[in-house]
Amino acid sequence: MQTSKLRYYFQYIHSTILGVILVFLLTAGITTSVFSMKLSSEHVSDFLKNVDSTNIYYQLFRGENHFYPKSENGELSISRLLFQAATNIKLDDTRTLLGRELPLLTFYHTDIVVAEKGTTIANLPFESMPSKDVLENPKQADESKISNEEDPKSTEGNKGSAINKDPKTKNVFIYQTHNLESYLPLLKNASTSDDAISSDTRVNVVALGSKLTKRLQNNGIGVQHDTTNTNQKLLQRKWSYSASYSVSKEVVASAVNQNQDLKYLIDIHRDSARKASTTASINGKSYAKLVFVIGRANSNYEKNEEFSKKLHKALNKKYPGISKGVFAKSRDMGNGIYNQNFSDKAILLEVGGVDNNEGELNRTIDAFADVFSDIYWEENNASKE
Repeated sequence: MQTSKLRYYFQYIHSTILGVILVFLLTAGITTSVFSMKLSSEHVSDFLKNVDSTNIYYQLFRGENHFYPKSENGELSISRLLFQAATNIKLDDTRTLLGRELPLLTFYHTDIVVAEKGTTIANLPFESMPSKDVLENPKQADESKISNEEDPKSTEGNKGSAINKDPKTKNVFIYQTHNLESYLPLLKNASTSDDAISSDTRVNVVALGSKLTKRLQNNGIGVQHDTTNTNQKLLQRKWSYSASYSVSKEVVASAVNQNQDLKYLIDIHRDSARKASTTASINGKSYAKLVFVIGRANSNYEKNEEFSKKLHKALNKKYPGISKGVFAKSRDMGNGIYNQNFSDKAILLEVGGVDNNEGELNRTIDAFADVFSDIYWEENNASKE
């Protein structure tokens, strides 16, 4: 009799504990799905882009007629699709399961649209957040490592021999949202990724913007290059580094409002990865690898994505391995727009990583200018001057 009572009490306690746990789980589930679920166009699009609507219809039809042959694309789990739609969680993707609980895991939410062989979420391109100290005290250039090469004709890969062409019609806008991003081999007393920050426009990404401008101009393309010191404006306004795109948005908006001909927008950045993953060997010479980043939080993302894929394919055909690929980011990954709402031919271009040297960077700028020019004139052959 005593044993039965003890068993009853244990079962009661056990059931109560399970009940409390279930209540908490149910509450958490409702809170997550109702209040935290994001139904913006980018999330809906992200959910639908891998859904085979034809296969869904096929499965539903077969559910009513079991004599209908099985789909060649395999069985599709309707319940799994409904679960994913309701919770924004993919059972086969740990990132979506733990992303809210482990904030740093959202770094790996970048989608690989198209990439070179061997690229996984473990070696995705990324941009580190510089410390306040280094932003207020950027590194100085190492004069012994700077060639001060001004003549674009002397570098490899440049088309034609004309110097300083400046077409009247400007169709390309080049700017640098993170203008202080630089390269360790060109700096003094710099060794870590976070040290690759400089206000010297000879060694940061502004220098790459200037070189690309000259290469494209020499190919007959009109370019407007903006050299706004975004970091200086952030410091003056006492804004955080994460507000960089708020500043560059003002720059781009002003440019396109003043010049309706601006169609191609190129925002030049630098990857924070180390040399092994940011350098390519092509015909015995080293090149800094390129990365295209697309923001999915704007209405132009599909066309911008296609344009980036077009560039990636053309680059790797002519310079095998120079482009790491095209990667897409939603608003969860930061900005998610990257000023690509201003044009359907807007790209965020990361040139090399913190360890790439001047020679590698110059060769890559020449290669990009070469391929970009081909595509530009292919798309604008009637406008060539």
